[in-house]
Amino acid sequence: MKLGSLRIDNPFVQAPMAGITDSAFRTVARKFHGGLLYTEMISAEGLCRGNWKTMKYTEMPKDHKPVALQLVGNDPGRMAVAAVLAESLGADIIDINAGCPQSRITGPGSGGALLRTPEKIAETVKLAKKEVSVPVSVKMRLGYSTDESLRIAGLVQDAGADFITVHGRTVSMGFSGESDSQAIRQVVEALDIPVLANGDARNEALAVSLLKETGAEGVMLGRATRGRPDLPGTAYSLLSTGTFGRMSPGTLFDTMLEHTELEQELFGGSSGIKRMRKHVTWYLRAAGLRFDTREVYSLEDAGTLRKLLEKAIFAKA
Repeated sequence: MKLGSLRIDNPFVQAPMAGITDSAFRTVARKFHGGLLYTEMISAEGLCRGNWKTMKYTEMPKDHKPVALQLVGNDPGRMAVAAVLAESLGADIIDINAGCPQSRITGPGSGGALLRTPEKIAETVKLAKKEVSVPVSVKMRLGYSTDESLRIAGLVQDAGADFITVHGRTVSMGFSGESDSQAIRQVVEALDIPVLANGDARNEALAVSLLKETGAEGVMLGRATRGRPDLPGTAYSLLSTGTFGRMSPGTLFDTMLEHTELEQELFGGSSGIKRMRKHVTWYLRAAGLRFDTREVYSLEDAGTLRKLLEKAIFAKA
Protein backbone atom coordinates (compact mmCIF):
# COMPACT_ATOMS: atom_id res chain seq x y z
CA MET A 1 0.00 0.00 0.00
CA LYS A 2 1.46 3.36 -1.05
CA LEU A 3 0.24 6.50 0.73
CA GLY A 4 2.05 9.52 -0.60
CA SER A 5 5.74 8.86 -0.10
CA LEU A 6 5.13 6.01 2.36
CA ARG A 7 4.97 2.34 1.42
CA ILE A 8 3.26 0.12 3.97
CA ASP A 9 2.91 -3.63 3.61
CA ASN A 10 -0.24 -4.08 5.70
CA PRO A 11 -3.40 -2.56 4.11
CA PHE A 12 -5.28 -2.68 7.43
CA VAL A 13 -4.86 0.55 9.35
CA GLN A 14 -5.49 1.38 13.00
CA ALA A 15 -7.98 4.26 13.16
CA PRO A 16 -7.54 7.34 15.37
CA MET A 17 -9.87 7.17 18.39
CA ALA A 18 -10.09 9.80 21.10
CA GLY A 19 -9.28 8.44 24.54
CA ILE A 20 -8.13 5.13 23.11
CA THR A 21 -5.22 5.23 20.65
CA ASP A 22 -2.81 6.95 22.98
CA SER A 23 0.89 6.13 23.11
CA ALA A 24 0.27 3.19 25.46
CA PHE A 25 -2.25 1.57 23.12
CA ARG A 26 0.04 2.10 20.12
CA THR A 27 3.00 0.50 21.93
CA VAL A 28 0.90 -2.60 22.54
CA ALA A 29 -0.53 -2.60 19.00
CA ARG A 30 2.94 -2.39 17.46
CA LYS A 31 3.83 -5.74 19.02
CA PHE A 32 1.16 -7.40 16.89
CA HIS A 33 1.61 -5.76 13.48
CA GLY A 34 3.73 -3.37 11.47
CA GLY A 35 0.86 -1.45 9.88
CA LEU A 36 0.02 2.23 10.02
CA LEU A 37 -0.98 3.56 13.44
CA TYR A 38 -2.81 6.80 14.24
CA THR A 39 -2.65 9.03 17.29
CA GLU A 40 -5.77 10.11 19.06
CA MET A 41 -7.63 13.04 17.52
CA ILE A 42 -5.46 16.05 18.47
CA SER A 43 -6.80 19.56 18.93
CA ALA A 44 -4.98 21.85 16.50
CA GLU A 45 -5.53 24.81 18.79
CA GLY A 46 -4.29 22.89 21.82
CA LEU A 47 -1.17 21.89 19.90
CA CYS A 48 -0.53 25.46 18.76
CA ARG A 49 -0.80 26.67 22.37
CA GLY A 50 1.37 23.88 23.76
CA ASN A 51 -1.38 22.67 26.10
CA TRP A 52 0.23 20.08 28.41
CA LYS A 53 -2.59 17.55 28.05
CA THR A 54 -2.56 17.88 24.27
CA MET A 55 1.19 17.32 24.25
CA LYS A 56 0.67 14.08 26.20
CA TYR A 57 -1.51 12.83 23.37
CA THR A 58 1.16 13.61 20.78
CA GLU A 59 3.84 11.31 22.21
CA MET A 60 5.14 9.23 19.26
CA PRO A 61 8.10 7.00 20.14
CA LYS A 62 10.25 6.03 17.16
CA ASP A 63 9.22 2.38 17.38
CA HIS A 64 5.61 3.41 16.65
CA LYS A 65 6.50 4.41 13.11
CA PRO A 66 4.82 4.66 10.72
CA VAL A 67 2.38 6.80 12.68
CA ALA A 68 -0.09 9.46 11.52
CA LEU A 69 -1.20 12.37 13.68
CA GLN A 70 -4.80 13.45 13.23
CA LEU A 71 -5.69 17.11 13.73
CA VAL A 72 -9.13 18.50 14.50
CA GLY A 73 -10.08 22.17 14.20
CA ASN A 74 -12.00 24.65 12.08
CA ASP A 75 -9.41 27.33 11.20
CA PRO A 76 -7.32 26.41 8.13
CA GLY A 77 -4.49 28.73 9.16
CA ARG A 78 -4.19 27.32 12.66
CA MET A 79 -4.50 23.79 11.30
CA ALA A 80 -1.52 24.48 9.02
CA VAL A 81 0.53 25.78 11.96
CA ALA A 82 -0.41 22.68 13.94
CA ALA A 83 0.61 20.51 10.97
CA VAL A 84 4.11 21.99 11.10
CA LEU A 85 4.33 21.27 14.81
CA ALA A 86 3.03 17.73 14.28
CA GLU A 87 5.71 17.04 11.68
CA SER A 88 8.39 18.37 14.03
CA LEU A 89 7.16 15.94 16.70
CA GLY A 90 7.74 12.99 14.38
CA ALA A 91 4.43 12.40 12.57
CA ASP A 92 4.83 10.51 9.30
CA ILE A 93 1.41 11.68 8.05
CA ILE A 94 -0.78 14.67 8.90
CA ASP A 95 -4.47 13.74 8.84
CA ILE A 96 -7.35 16.22 8.91
CA ASN A 97 -10.48 15.15 10.76
CA ALA A 98 -13.56 15.93 8.70
CA GLY A 99 -15.80 13.16 9.96
CA CYS A 100 -16.14 13.03 13.76
CA PRO A 101 -19.91 13.10 14.52
CA GLN A 102 -19.67 13.94 18.24
CA SER A 103 -21.55 17.11 19.12
CA ARG A 104 -18.70 18.49 21.23
CA ILE A 105 -16.60 18.45 18.04
CA THR A 106 -19.21 19.43 15.43
CA GLY A 107 -20.69 22.15 17.64
CA PRO A 108 -17.72 24.52 17.18
CA GLY A 109 -17.64 23.69 13.45
CA SER A 110 -14.90 21.05 13.52
CA GLY A 111 -14.82 17.37 12.57
CA GLY A 112 -17.85 16.29 10.59
CA ALA A 113 -19.24 19.85 10.57
CA LEU A 114 -16.53 20.73 8.04
CA LEU A 115 -18.44 18.70 5.45
CA ARG A 116 -20.98 21.53 5.38
CA THR A 117 -18.22 23.79 4.04
CA PRO A 118 -15.89 21.46 2.12
CA GLU A 119 -14.05 24.42 0.63
CA LYS A 120 -12.61 24.98 4.11
CA ILE A 121 -11.27 21.41 4.10
CA ALA A 122 -9.66 22.05 0.73
CA GLU A 123 -8.09 25.29 1.99
CA THR A 124 -6.71 23.46 5.02
CA VAL A 125 -5.12 20.82 2.79
CA LYS A 126 -3.59 23.46 0.51
CA LEU A 127 -2.08 25.41 3.41
CA ALA A 128 -0.76 22.31 5.13
CA LYS A 129 0.78 20.98 1.92
CA LYS A 130 2.74 24.21 1.56
CA GLU A 131 4.20 23.88 5.05
CA VAL A 132 5.02 20.20 5.56
CA SER A 133 6.98 17.58 3.66
CA VAL A 134 5.06 14.52 4.92
CA PRO A 135 1.82 13.28 3.29
CA VAL A 136 -1.40 15.13 4.12
CA SER A 137 -4.68 13.21 4.22
CA VAL A 138 -8.33 13.74 5.13
CA LYS A 139 -10.65 11.41 7.03
CA MET A 140 -14.22 12.16 5.98
CA ARG A 141 -17.73 10.77 5.87
CA LEU A 142 -20.07 10.65 2.88
CA GLY A 143 -21.47 14.05 3.77
CA TYR A 144 -23.15 15.84 6.64
CA SER A 145 -26.75 14.67 6.16
CA THR A 146 -26.74 13.47 2.53
CA ASP A 147 -24.19 11.70 0.35
CA GLU A 148 -21.98 14.36 -1.27
CA SER A 149 -18.87 12.22 -1.16
CA LEU A 150 -17.92 12.45 -4.84
CA ARG A 151 -17.98 16.27 -4.86
CA ILE A 152 -16.22 16.61 -1.51
CA ALA A 153 -13.59 13.97 -2.27
CA GLY A 154 -12.94 15.66 -5.61
CA LEU A 155 -12.29 18.99 -3.89
CA VAL A 156 -9.95 17.32 -1.41
CA GLN A 157 -8.02 15.62 -4.20
CA ASP A 158 -7.76 18.85 -6.22
CA ALA A 159 -6.41 20.62 -3.13
CA GLY A 160 -3.46 18.24 -3.11
CA ALA A 161 -4.31 15.59 -0.52
CA ASP A 162 -2.13 12.50 -0.79
CA PHE A 163 -4.97 10.14 0.17
CA ILE A 164 -8.34 10.14 1.89
CA THR A 165 -10.24 7.84 4.23
CA VAL A 166 -13.99 7.54 3.66
CA HIS A 167 -16.41 6.27 6.30
CA GLY A 168 -19.56 4.97 4.64
CA ARG A 169 -22.05 6.94 6.76
CA THR A 170 -23.10 10.58 6.92
CA VAL A 171 -22.31 12.64 10.00
CA SER A 172 -25.98 12.82 10.99
CA MET A 173 -26.14 8.99 11.06
CA GLY A 174 -23.51 8.78 13.78
CA PHE A 175 -22.90 5.04 14.06
CA SER A 176 -26.49 4.02 13.35
CA GLY A 177 -27.62 2.16 10.26
CA GLU A 178 -25.17 0.47 7.93
CA SER A 179 -22.00 1.80 6.33
CA ASP A 180 -22.41 2.09 2.53
CA SER A 181 -19.53 0.20 0.95
CA GLN A 182 -20.80 0.88 -2.57
CA ALA A 183 -20.67 4.64 -1.98
CA ILE A 184 -17.06 4.20 -0.90
CA ARG A 185 -16.37 2.18 -4.06
CA GLN A 186 -17.72 5.03 -6.20
CA VAL A 187 -15.24 7.38 -4.54
CA VAL A 188 -12.41 4.89 -5.11
CA GLU A 189 -13.29 4.66 -8.80
CA ALA A 190 -13.64 8.44 -9.22
CA LEU A 191 -10.32 9.48 -7.66
CA ASP A 192 -6.71 9.17 -8.72
CA ILE A 193 -5.35 9.25 -5.18
CA PRO A 194 -5.53 6.27 -2.76
CA VAL A 195 -8.67 5.78 -0.70
CA LEU A 196 -8.98 3.91 2.60
CA ALA A 197 -12.39 2.40 3.35
CA ASN A 198 -13.87 2.70 6.83
CA GLY A 199 -17.03 1.48 8.52
CA ASP A 200 -18.50 -1.77 9.89
CA ALA A 201 -15.32 -3.86 9.54
CA ARG A 202 -16.13 -5.52 12.84
CA ASN A 203 -13.87 -8.54 12.44
CA GLU A 204 -11.22 -10.08 10.20
CA ALA A 205 -13.64 -11.48 7.63
CA LEU A 206 -15.58 -8.23 7.30
CA ALA A 207 -12.34 -6.24 7.02
CA VAL A 208 -11.12 -8.40 4.14
CA SER A 209 -14.56 -8.25 2.53
CA LEU A 210 -14.64 -4.44 2.73
CA LEU A 211 -11.22 -4.24 1.10
CA LYS A 212 -12.39 -6.40 -1.80
CA GLU A 213 -15.87 -4.87 -2.15
CA THR A 214 -14.62 -1.30 -2.37
CA GLY A 215 -11.38 -1.82 -4.29
CA ALA A 216 -9.81 0.57 -1.77
CA GLU A 217 -6.09 0.78 -1.15
CA GLY A 218 -6.68 -0.23 2.43
CA VAL A 219 -9.21 -0.50 5.25
CA MET A 220 -9.19 1.57 8.43
CA LEU A 221 -10.28 -0.34 11.53
CA GLY A 222 -11.80 1.65 14.37
CA ARG A 223 -14.19 0.50 17.08
CA ALA A 224 -13.46 -3.18 16.35
CA THR A 225 -9.91 -2.70 17.64
CA ARG A 226 -11.10 -1.80 21.14
CA GLY A 227 -9.71 -4.73 23.09
CA ARG A 228 -8.23 -6.04 19.84
CA PRO A 229 -4.97 -4.14 19.19
CA ASP A 230 -3.96 -7.21 17.19
CA LEU A 231 -6.83 -6.91 14.67
CA PRO A 232 -4.95 -5.16 11.84
CA GLY A 233 -2.39 -7.96 12.04
CA THR A 234 -4.88 -10.83 12.15
CA ALA A 235 -6.91 -9.29 9.31
CA TYR A 236 -3.74 -9.12 7.21
CA SER A 237 -2.99 -12.73 8.07
CA LEU A 238 -6.46 -13.76 6.87
CA LEU A 239 -5.98 -11.81 3.64
CA SER A 240 -2.52 -13.18 2.90
CA THR A 241 -2.72 -16.75 4.22
CA GLY A 242 -6.43 -17.52 4.59
CA THR A 243 -6.15 -18.02 8.34
CA PHE A 244 -5.27 -16.19 11.55
CA GLY A 245 -4.75 -16.86 15.24
CA ARG A 246 -6.21 -14.97 18.19
CA MET A 247 -4.30 -14.17 21.38
CA SER A 248 -3.74 -17.09 23.72
CA PRO A 249 -4.90 -16.67 27.35
CA GLY A 250 -1.30 -16.05 28.40
CA THR A 251 -0.72 -13.44 25.71
CA LEU A 252 -3.98 -11.71 26.57
CA PHE A 253 -3.02 -11.58 30.26
CA ASP A 254 0.49 -10.24 29.56
CA THR A 255 -0.82 -7.72 27.03
CA MET A 256 -3.38 -6.29 29.42
CA LEU A 257 -0.83 -5.98 32.23
CA GLU A 258 1.66 -4.27 29.91
CA HIS A 259 -1.05 -1.92 28.65
CA THR A 260 -1.87 -1.04 32.25
CA GLU A 261 1.77 -0.32 33.11
CA LEU A 262 2.12 1.89 30.05
CA GLU A 263 -1.03 3.87 30.86
CA GLN A 264 0.25 4.41 34.40
CA GLU A 265 3.64 5.55 33.14
CA LEU A 266 1.93 7.99 30.78
CA PHE A 267 -0.80 9.41 33.03
CA GLY A 268 0.19 8.43 36.57
CA GLY A 269 -0.78 5.47 38.74
CA SER A 270 -4.36 6.38 39.66
CA SER A 271 -5.31 8.02 36.36
CA GLY A 272 -3.72 5.19 34.41
CA ILE A 273 -5.85 2.58 36.18
CA LYS A 274 -9.00 4.63 35.60
CA ARG A 275 -8.16 4.95 31.90
CA MET A 276 -7.68 1.17 31.75
CA ARG A 277 -11.14 0.34 33.09
CA LYS A 278 -12.78 0.70 29.67
CA HIS A 279 -9.92 -1.16 27.99
CA VAL A 280 -10.25 -4.07 30.43
CA THR A 281 -13.94 -4.32 29.58
CA TRP A 282 -13.21 -4.32 25.84
CA TYR A 283 -10.38 -6.86 26.07
CA LEU A 284 -12.45 -9.33 28.08
CA ARG A 285 -15.58 -8.91 25.96
CA ALA A 286 -13.57 -9.37 22.76
CA ALA A 287 -12.15 -12.60 24.19
CA GLY A 288 -15.63 -13.86 25.07
CA LEU A 289 -14.84 -13.99 28.79
CA ARG A 290 -17.25 -13.55 31.69
CA PHE A 291 -16.58 -10.82 34.25
CA ASP A 292 -18.32 -8.44 36.61
CA THR A 293 -18.49 -4.97 35.08
CA ARG A 294 -18.92 -3.44 38.54
CA GLU A 295 -15.60 -4.93 39.62
CA VAL A 296 -13.86 -3.49 36.58
CA TYR A 297 -15.21 0.03 37.08
CA SER A 298 -14.25 0.00 40.76
CA LEU A 299 -10.60 -0.89 40.03
CA GLU A 300 -8.17 1.36 41.89
CA ASP A 301 -4.80 -0.43 41.70
CA ALA A 302 -2.77 -2.82 39.53
CA GLY A 303 -2.76 -5.58 42.14
CA THR A 304 -6.56 -5.82 42.17
CA LEU A 305 -6.55 -5.73 38.39
CA ARG A 306 -4.13 -8.64 38.21
CA LYS A 307 -6.37 -10.75 40.45
CA LEU A 308 -9.44 -9.87 38.37
CA LEU A 309 -7.65 -10.87 35.15
CA GLU A 310 -6.40 -14.14 36.62
CA LYS A 311 -9.96 -15.05 37.56
CA ALA A 312 -11.52 -13.96 34.26
CA ILE A 313 -8.88 -15.31 31.86
CA PHE A 314 -7.50 -18.47 33.43
CA ALA A 315 -10.71 -19.78 35.00
CA LYS A 316 -11.87 -20.58 31.46
CA ALA A 317 -8.46 -21.59 30.10
